[in-house]
Amino acid sequence: MAQALGEDLVQTSELQDDSSSLGSDSELSGPGPYRQADRYGFIGGSSAEPGPGHPPADLIRQREMKWVEMTSHWEKTMSRRYKKVKMQCRKGIPSALRARCWPLLCGAHVCQKNSPDTYKELAEAPGDPQWMETISRDLHRQFPLHEMFVSPQGHGQQGLLQVLKAYTLHRPEQGYCQAQGPVAAVLLMHLPPELLIL
Repeated sequence: MAQALGEDLVQTSELQDDSSSLGSDSELSGPGPYRQADRYGFIGGSSAEPGPGHPPADLIRQREMKWVEMTSHWEKTMSRRYKKVKMQCRKGIPSALRARCWPLLCGAHVCQKNSPDTYKELAEAPGDPQWMETISRDLHRQFPLHEMFVSPQGHGQQGLLQVLKAYTLHRPEQGYCQAQGPVAAVLLMHLPPELLIL
């Protein structure tokens, strides 16, 4: 009986996906289940399917429709129904609409209208060598298991480098610190880089 139990344990452990060793270059660049990303873009993540902690699809669709309506008439909504916007924010902004809502909520759309070429000028300017070296050393640490940031030459890490460099030029008195990397990386997952500096 102990032998049969031991065989069962061996068989079930062989069938289980060992995601604890995720992270080596060969696993991330190779084929197989390790390259699969969840719905948020994280490699090997387990949030591909909605579970008990996720709201039902019809509730998500209903929230999306509310946000579409509010953002379609943004100035009117903010002037007349500010409390409703605040309440909807607390319920959560649907991931499909974050790129549309976040710039409106923080005022980036107004800043971009007022100075549309700011990011382009900052991105083309040479960065301070001191900050560029520090930023370059930190790039690989920002969400290394997210499909956008896996490759050093990919658009994620290169975009993050440009955003962080542009920020050091835009706000030289603040410069760069490691805490800016993860914040900028999350924003880059949802927004174009030109909205992050303004």
